[in-house]
Amino acid sequence: MYKSKELEMDIQELLFRQLDNFWKDYDKCTISKIIPDALYLMEKNYSAMPSTRFYNNDNMIFSPYYSVTWMIFLYRLAYLVNIKKEDEDKHEAAILYYLNKIMHSVDWYYEVKLPVHFMAEHPLGSVLGRAEYGDYLFVYQGTTVGGNRKDGKLYYPVLGNNILIYANSTILGNCHIGNNVIISAESYIINETIPDNCIVFGKSPDIVIKNKSEEEIKDMTSFIWKW
Repeated sequence: MYKSKELEMDIQELLFRQLDNFWKDYDKCTISKIIPDALYLMEKNYSAMPSTRFYNNDNMIFSPYYSVTWMIFLYRLAYLVNIKKEDEDKHEAAILYYLNKIMHSVDWYYEVKLPVHFMAEHPLGSVLGRAEYGDYLFVYQGTTVGGNRKDGKLYYPVLGNNILIYANSTILGNCHIGNNVIISAESYIINETIPDNCIVFGKSPDIVIKNKSEEEIKDMTSFIWKW
């Protein structure tokens, strides 16, 4: 649980002001009691990043006015409210999801489990749908991940650890993306198996895979994560 009560109260006040612009009929207690858990996950995430914009001198730098921070927090809160609420009423999770969509134009559904170590940059228009996500995921604007039907069956992607997805790229259907993979901008990957330690270019079925070592890929993603 996060220990800064002052930050919790500031966030709660701002969040409820934002929600009250659109909804009146929601349970503030359900949301407020989950805020410390969401902040704990934010700190765990940011402590793994080298940027002092997010973590410095063993302290998380949390500004709700930095849009990426707020949108990830809203996703975390919606997801946790969804899994922790005892009854079947998902109203509070839904309005947090819709607030994020309204404010930031991202579609990060509250039933989708994104990894603990997750970051985005300029993620306007990103859709992170149902899939199995490995740890250490980074996405840019226009990223789409989701299901696709093949032979009458609906398939969802499986992504490994340390995946970097550049702008306007799409991963759909029966895809298995290995560990330490960089998806280049404008890539379109559908029903493909991508090996570990590589960079992917192009569009299915004519994708190009450039093999790299694990050390090379981690070096290319070291601006995001502390390895």
